[in-house]
Amino acid sequence: MNEIIKVKKVDEAGYHAALLGLSYNKKQPVEDMPGVAGKLAFRDGGHNKFLESIVIWLEVTAPRYVWQEMDTYRISTKQSESTMHTLMKELTEAKASTENMNLFIENNFEPGSIVPEQTKVLLDAVERKDLLAVKRLNPEGFIQKRMWCMSYKTLRNIIIQRRHHRLPHWKMFIKQVLEQLEHPELLPSLESK
Repeated sequence: MNEIIKVKKVDEAGYHAALLGLSYNKKQPVEDMPGVAGKLAFRDGGHNKFLESIVIWLEVTAPRYVWQEMDTYRISTKQSESTMHTLMKELTEAKASTENMNLFIENNFEPGSIVPEQTKVLLDAVERKDLLAVKRLNPEGFIQKRMWCMSYKTLRNIIIQRRHHRLPHWKMFIKQVLEQLEHPELLPSLESK
């Protein structure tokens, strides 16, 4: 499988505060809330709003065409590697030798997403210092790293909506995230219907 996506959990916060808030709503001791949360997490209609208080930060490396789909989820925030500030500099450094260029392509593009002819046109735009052309010519298989911050509630929506998606990157994303979370029991599984 040539699909590239890497997910690393950077941080996770808010579980205790979410359960404390839930205890106010239920007028029960916070110690009883893990069981209550486990039941309510799977009920929509406002019953699982406590999931909005549990937040995760993920370092996600994926091709541009995957990021286009990920941008559907706006109840989150993303910070990314800059193509404007770094791509031209990196391409300029890489064109110094064939070995450097091959390494640059291997590390920055999904396999098969850029062919030698495209590389030449991209390098010509770099020579002209034409940032707009470089951005226009950059293939969809360009790999970009972003920090993605979202709540468990947003992640729940992603899992429900994308776990059976035909783009295999979604299943890989969900699997990698669920393996790293502190409280995956509050979210649907990859195999759920």
